[in-house]
Amino acid sequence: MTDQIKIIALRRIGSTDPQKLERHSFDFVVNGLSLFEATRAVEFDMCGSLSNPQFEREIARRVNKRTSAMLTSDVPAGGHRVALFVCPECGGFACGAITAHVSRTARGVQWSAFAYENGSDAASQLDLGPFEFEWAAYLSEIERSKVD
Repeated sequence: MTDQIKIIALRRIGSTDPQKLERHSFDFVVNGLSLFEATRAVEFDMCGSLSNPQFEREIARRVNKRTSAMLTSDVPAGGHRVALFVCPECGGFACGAITAHVSRTARGVQWSAFAYENGSDAASQLDLGPFEFEWAAYLSEIERSKVD
């Protein structure tokens, strides 16, 4: 049996004190479980790595094509690490990111080895997954983030 994935709108409320950008991105919900909450990305004040084109069309145009390709068509044999949640101000890895190892399987795609990473400290492994998604349903859901 494969896991089910949905992307759900995620909003970070902006403020002036302290200065925080409002961001509209996506949470990944697997079998009804919010990965934004399960990975504690909410506690690190992160946003999804895919921007919501309904609200952030230009950011989505710049970022989503590359990120969705890393989650789908550009997955190399053996897989690679992909940031799922990032810094809402710069999107940079150095500020901290929640990542997963994304690899192709016979049935589709697997997300495993979830971790908090910041590029300078050792990755902190998270007790989550692995999840395996059927290819056609997975691809259809990730493609929803693309800008026309």
